[in-house]
Amino acid sequence: MRITRRTLLAGAAAIPAAIGLDRLAASPLMGGTVFLYDPALPDAGQRRAAAGWQARAIEGDRIRFAREVIALAPARIEGFTRQADALLIEEVAAEAGYRRAQTKVEGPAIDWVLERRL
Repeated sequence: MRITRRTLLAGAAAIPAAIGLDRLAASPLMGGTVFLYDPALPDAGQRRAAAGWQARAIEGDRIRFAREVIALAPARIEGFTRQADALLIEEVAAEAGYRRAQTKVEGPAIDWVLERRL
């Protein structure tokens, strides 16, 4: 098989789509901030959602939920959750290159921030 410049460029153009980078580029969160909250906690995400934040209630399996959020590649993830949820989400995020930037414990809940490592 003979490789021409045209076939080489066509193949190179198809690589990002094949590995899913086109999906990340279309992500509304890429490079932005997302706020995760536990809807069972009083007034957890309502204030920040009302202020125009990209807020998402934590639902279902915490690990799958965290992987879905991290797949959107936000630069910063903030949360107001129970401590167990914060720990699970932080561990999934650490695997993807995030680190804890800030935490503040408020009774049974924790206010936390994760940022992408440079």
